[in-house]
Amino acid sequence: MVRCSISGASVLGRDAWCYNFSKNVLSSNIHRMIDNYERIRLESIKSENFVLTKNPVEISWNSNLEQRLNKNTIIKFDNNALCKSFYRPFIPSNLYFHVDLIARRYQLASIFPNNSAENLVICSSGVGSKCFTCLMAGAIADLNMLEAGAQCFPRWLPGGQNNGTEDTLDFGDPNEKQSGFSPEALPHFQAAYPDKPITEDDLFYYIYGILHSKDYRARYANNLMKELPRIPRVATYEQFLAFAKAGRELGKLHVDFEEVTPYAGVTLEYAKSGQPSYRVKQMKWRKITGKTGNAAKDKTTLIYNEWITVKNIPLEAQEYTVNRKSALDWVVERACVSIDKASGIVNDFNDYAAEMRNERYPLDLFLKIITVSLETMKIVEALPKLEIHPLDK
Repeated sequence: MVRCSISGASVLGRDAWCYNFSKNVLSSNIHRMIDNYERIRLESIKSENFVLTKNPVEISWNSNLEQRLNKNTIIKFDNNALCKSFYRPFIPSNLYFHVDLIARRYQLASIFPNNSAENLVICSSGVGSKCFTCLMAGAIADLNMLEAGAQCFPRWLPGGQNNGTEDTLDFGDPNEKQSGFSPEALPHFQAAYPDKPITEDDLFYYIYGILHSKDYRARYANNLMKELPRIPRVATYEQFLAFAKAGRELGKLHVDFEEVTPYAGVTLEYAKSGQPSYRVKQMKWRKITGKTGNAAKDKTTLIYNEWITVKNIPLEAQEYTVNRKSALDWVVERACVSIDKASGIVNDFNDYAAEMRNERYPLDLFLKIITVSLETMKIVEALPKLEIHPLDK
């Protein structure tokens, strides 16, 4: 089969510094690290016996940054490098995506050449993953967003491709959009359904639909652990359209999850009277007495914070999983306040809510992901049975 697009993923080496829920905090952290770097760079010029002392509170060093220091490279802050990203599934964040501080940007620099670039990527788990998974995103995905290294297949290559070097990119006309598909991809599928209309958009969403097929994942489970997904042609044009329609619906749910309607079937219980606080430190599932581990988690009830408990959460929402963990579990685990031990940097999901001007954003996100999970499973369960076209048998 034809591999239809290029792959890429970001490798940071300094996640606590280059990611933050707050755009303002992220900007401040990067300014601080660059200021410290420039101070050390000037000290290295003045001193013949300079010895680099690494203080993780000042800078997160890696080989790339040390090479820049050795070459006396000046580093400046670039506001255009601040962009939206996904560190983990369904957890929006901010990223400083600049070659000076990113260890390896791979081809994501051509997929999202600037912070206003609009694109879609189908991210799949990497070779060696224990269980195949995929997720469509409309922003940069961290390498470790999916198991064994996320591989990102773009719909478009805005303005041109990487010229082979990471530090120098030729994007051509920024308004120009080159297809992310190889030239052979669309004709390969059109040959299976002669005289039937198929566009590259159809094919893009067909791929996303078929990657969610339970039949596909079961039939090719062994292959998916050893190599990147290969996309078969289904038996009939009608089946192709059904997978494409499902992929389009899934893509809209997964990319625009912040826009879906929050699930209304839960019950919110308030422990105190008065105006509730929506600030979250660490959500947790209610504990079942007498049990341990995952079995002790009552996933029908969420302890959101000391004010709010969410009850009557449908267990069916747990069926939608990404990386062997439910989408809801990703929100419970990651929509929190964390402190990096090495640098002391605070990453507070409430800051994202504040910058969105919606203090109850963490709660709304949890309720929206219930909707996303339930709707995803409805679409997946309604997919056609996988029947392979005679040309691929």
